Amino acid sequence: MATKGVPEPDKPGWFSDRRFKKADLHCHSVYSTFKYFRIANTRDSYNRPEDVYRLAKQRGMDYVTLTDHDSIDGCLYLLNKHPDLDDFFISEEVETWFPDTRQRIHVNVFAIDERQHVEIQRRRENIYDLHEYLRDEKILASVNHMFQNYRMRNSPRQYFEEMLRMFDVFEVKNGAMASQHNRLVEDLMSVVREKRGAVSLIAGSDAHTLGPLGRVYTVAEAESVTEFLEKVQLGQCFVWGSEMGFRVLLSDVYRMVFRYYGSVLDLKNPEYTRGEKARHLALAALGAPMSAAGVPLAITSLNYVKQIFVTRRIGHELMEHLGDEKPS
Repeated sequence: MATKGVPEPDKPGWFSDRRFKKADLHCHSVYSTFKYFRIANTRDSYNRPEDVYRLAKQRGMDYVTLTDHDSIDGCLYLLNKHPDLDDFFISEEVETWFPDTRQRIHVNVFAIDERQHVEIQRRRENIYDLHEYLRDEKILASVNHMFQNYRMRNSPRQYFEEMLRMFDVFEVKNGAMASQHNRLVEDLMSVVREKRGAVSLIAGSDAHTLGPLGRVYTVAEAESVTEFLEKVQLGQCFVWGSEMGFRVLLSDVYRMVFRYYGSVLDLKNPEYTRGEKARHLALAALGAPMSAAGVPLAITSLNYVKQIFVTRRIGHELMEHLGDEKPS
């Protein structure tokens, strides 16, 4: 049965072939710390970890992870409740920066432990420090939606080459990104593969609500989580699924906003003390006019247009740059 607002995707013929294992390598839970729509004080996600796991399995994902923003609390919560899960692994989405330009980038790190999470958080203010640690620890890491946050603070070529120098796994299909963005990253990485050798291409829904979860995913032949991640590291995987598109993405944002108002106004909600509820009610009252005035629409639209503008502006230059190279 299709989730409201998100069409049921056509399943490929190999979907039920047990040789091929599937994982949505980019999704969020209520433990994500970054707020997508801060003015209304909404959470970044309302997905309970157990609901993410249940629905991902229901939609055919063989392995499950959570990539909450700078947090593994959702992963630990789920494993504490279900310690015997052998198809779940701890991950997170790390926000990091280039120190000179303050260019922001999001990096997913997979199959980490609590010690590694602490050190990753300590180093994330500087992408070079973070990269050094990930390399030394041999942690599988992917660059997410590579041009979403690109601000032209350094040349496109310099930025692109720096990313290629530090990483060899790239998210080329993100369910929440504009198709133009995904297509540019995938085209660039296909040329990189041809000219320079192996890079790994992966995918995830970037789901902040349950509707898009498991609609975009990574596929590899494997018999275990460990083997699946090894195949991803080696580039022996492929991506599948379709982007949400602007209309569905916007409805996803509004569902998140109004879910927040509903949770705050629910007097039986055990999550808040009286003081917290009063504070949240005040913030909700401030945010409601902005929501009604279309602020989520404006923010989402600007982000979507920005993705299209940036990819069009830099796409030709980067493809031309790679085209000048001879295959290795």
